[in-house]
Amino acid sequence: MKESHENRSDLAPDSQAEKFGGNASFSRKRAAKGKDRNPREPKKPRRVTRDYLMNYATWYLERFAASRARLEKLMRGKIRLSVAEYGTDPQEAEEWMKSVLNTCENAGFINDTAYAKGRARSLLRKGKAMRVIAADLNARGIASHMIDDTIADLRQEADQAAYEDVRGTDPNLAAAAAYARRRRLGPFRRPEQRDEKRDKDLAALARQGFGYDTATRIIDGDLDHLNDLLSMIDGI
Repeated sequence: MKESHENRSDLAPDSQAEKFGGNASFSRKRAAKGKDRNPREPKKPRRVTRDYLMNYATWYLERFAASRARLEKLMRGKIRLSVAEYGTDPQEAEEWMKSVLNTCENAGFINDTAYAKGRARSLLRKGKAMRVIAADLNARGIASHMIDDTIADLRQEADQAAYEDVRGTDPNLAAAAAYARRRRLGPFRRPEQRDEKRDKDLAALARQGFGYDTATRIIDGDLDHLNDLLSMIDGI
């Protein structure tokens, strides 16, 4: 028995790894094999044609909501790569892109009005200030007159959804209340924490684009009143 034990202890480290730790040996072999592989070459861009742009637009719009300007920006990137790689005629590609955009718009796949309203509602529910919503729509290529109409419609929708006691209130207050609810600030904290965290909570609302007066009214406000304000958000 003693001799058998000594024979087992004399096994080479690799033999022991194969016998008791096969996974370790397999990992070493895979690592060595991986060193011999060539690094993956960057994928070549696709050659742009009108059909390709149409297929790409359809694929993208099936997965994401987008403004006309957003989709145009993405297609311009494809065109730029195709011009550099294959010498695609940029003027002809520009005409293809405009044709595809018009086709998508006429078919209802692109609707900047509906897109702007939907995004604005979503951002308001998340507790974004009106000026932040306007800036977001502008960054997404929505025309300025359409942004003005969207914000005006959003204010009207929020007022119609509000409880009677808070109708006529600035929706920015409701948005600030929604953000406070999400982050559990001010009245949404445990009562013993409110005084200690007051300055921190005011700063959190300021970083979201809310003015000092709005922030203090929310952080120092009454929970029942804030819940009434939230009817403007929850009802749209």
